[in-house]
Amino acid sequence: MFKVHAIAPQRLPALLKAMPKAELHIHIEGSLEPEMIFALAQRNGVALPYPDVEALRKAYAFTNLQSFLDVYYAGASVLLHEQDFYDMAWAYFLRAQADGVVVWHGYVTDVTRQRENEQAAAARRSAEDANRAKSEFL
Repeated sequence: MFKVHAIAPQRLPALLKAMPKAELHIHIEGSLEPEMIFALAQRNGVALPYPDVEALRKAYAFTNLQSFLDVYYAGASVLLHEQDFYDMAWAYFLRAQADGVVVWHGYVTDVTRQRENEQAAAARRSAEDANRAKSEFL
């Protein structure tokens, strides 16, 4: 029978760092660090709903799905040009290499367009509701 021996707790950090890892599902825009988000926002003239890097970093303490999506959309909003995507990907790949990631299966999701479509659909529904109310009034 195979016996597994306990690993001393003080050895775990080094052991985990040395192990090869697989990133099996990542939406890469979700890997943006606060510093990169602010750098891209400044480069692209995008206003963020956070006053500084530290406030954004604190927002990473998610309490529910919406708090996650708020940060995710803020990060995605600064990705406007090909160079932005390149810089984001390169920063992620350097971190992944340092973390021992040897297999990567990732996605780039154009959440900005998705959000615009959702906003347009909501505006359309609102206009239809207003038109219906007007017709009922007349």
